[in-house]
Amino acid sequence: MHPLLEKKHTGTLFPLFSMRHKKDWGIGDTRSMTLWFDAMKAMDLNLLQVLPINEMPPGVSCPYTALSAFALDPIYIAVDELPELKEMPAVAEEIGSRRFQSELRRLRSAKTVLYNEVRHTKFSTLWKIYTAFHQNHILKDTALAGDFRAFCRANAGWLDDYAVFRRLKDTHDWTSWTHWEEPLRRRDSRALAELYLREENQIVFFKYLQWAIHRQWTAARSRAAELEIKLLGDLPFMVNQESSDVWSRQAEFDINREIGAPPDAFSETGQRWGLPAYNWDVIEKNGFDWWRTKVKKASEFYDLFRIDHMVGFFRTWVIPRDVAQKPDFDIKDEHGQRMRGKRFLEAVSSASRMLPVAEDLGLIPPYVGEVLAELNIPGYKVMRWEKAKDGNYIAPEKYPAVSLATSSTHDNEPLADWWETVDPVEKKLFWKLVSGEEGKPPAFTKAKEKAISSLLAANSRIVILPIQDIFGTRDRVNTPGTLGDHNWTYRFPTPAEDFLKKHADTAEEFAALVREKRK
Repeated sequence: MHPLLEKKHTGTLFPLFSMRHKKDWGIGDTRSMTLWFDAMKAMDLNLLQVLPINEMPPGVSCPYTALSAFALDPIYIAVDELPELKEMPAVAEEIGSRRFQSELRRLRSAKTVLYNEVRHTKFSTLWKIYTAFHQNHILKDTALAGDFRAFCRANAGWLDDYAVFRRLKDTHDWTSWTHWEEPLRRRDSRALAELYLREENQIVFFKYLQWAIHRQWTAARSRAAELEIKLLGDLPFMVNQESSDVWSRQAEFDINREIGAPPDAFSETGQRWGLPAYNWDVIEKNGFDWWRTKVKKASEFYDLFRIDHMVGFFRTWVIPRDVAQKPDFDIKDEHGQRMRGKRFLEAVSSASRMLPVAEDLGLIPPYVGEVLAELNIPGYKVMRWEKAKDGNYIAPEKYPAVSLATSSTHDNEPLADWWETVDPVEKKLFWKLVSGEEGKPPAFTKAKEKAISSLLAANSRIVILPIQDIFGTRDRVNTPGTLGDHNWTYRFPTPAEDFLKKHADTAEEFAALVREKRK
């Protein structure tokens, strides 16, 4: 059994973009996270779950749509914390100007994340910082430039392709790489070499951004370790077709087919996700190299990692772009499905010392749970979905130890919202579960502590509450099947620095519950 499963961990799901601090630039950043670790400690939490933090394209806010499986999003850089800024008085003066600070206050005070404006402000400033770094360090071959080059060498396996791809996206006005000139589309070595000579400074800029956020995340993780807080990251099932990974590993992906979900009670026609299918034969022949490599890289950022859409690695719903062909599972027989999923899990589990956690929600064949149990990999137990055959809810105390118990996920309504909208019969059953009482359920403000206490008492080694459920708010992170600014833009209203001033009572009461139920 994995060492992290030897004792109980209690944490919160808190997206990085949702965290505030008094000097952020309109979105959570590495500084926000570092400050929030102290707030977590006050609540006696020792685990932070974040959503994917890989770079998203312009105009996109969904963290499951990434330009790279490796590159972190520079939007999360805490610009003021960059040590190079101290050597750049002109840039520091511009940031400190009345006009600039007024713009930052506007972005910071917005109720939600204004991605396009935040991205423009940060990237334009980071370009100026990089330009000065290039002049002061790279051209002079300083010790700091040596550190930067060492980072580039250590990460060349993905960083070189990513930086070139990222520059080409800019120069091609973000058109699909499938429409680029033939030599660039098929990655002709001479064409790429000529591009690098012509665009070297702009390409190196994207490498610098990755070095900048890597240094900051490393420092934040060190602070988490000091406070004995573990980090749970999220690795999506698939990257966007418009990603450096698909462009650089074209043999491993099939862009003529896309993945999705079969028809079910929620969708008569099924779901199309617009993501390319895997060429599993190629991927298996190289020993799941891409996944093992990205898991190894993720181990520099996290202690545990969530495998999104776990069932898809056992069997994937594939939709041909040719409408004459019908969608279907890529493997038909159960034995074949079971064995591919098992081979995948064994490969990624051995790629690092991290603990994998499988997102096994939805319509899941029984063999998925059997394989997870066989390999001692935790699956999900969402409290409001765990029911016995007699229709009653299963007490969290009866969950298997090797599992992750939670009150909700980022794709579902918070507990407070669910309480107000759920069928009255279901509410009565749930109230009986958490209180032991048969009577009429009370308002959520009175039911919240009972619900939280019940979850915290779960037998699961990992218990996680979304930050909204800890505070009993109804703000959603995402509503699947909908588009708009209401998704992926949620921000916790209080800056980290003010948390203990404004929420001391809540923190103290919650911490007492955690300590009581952790015994």
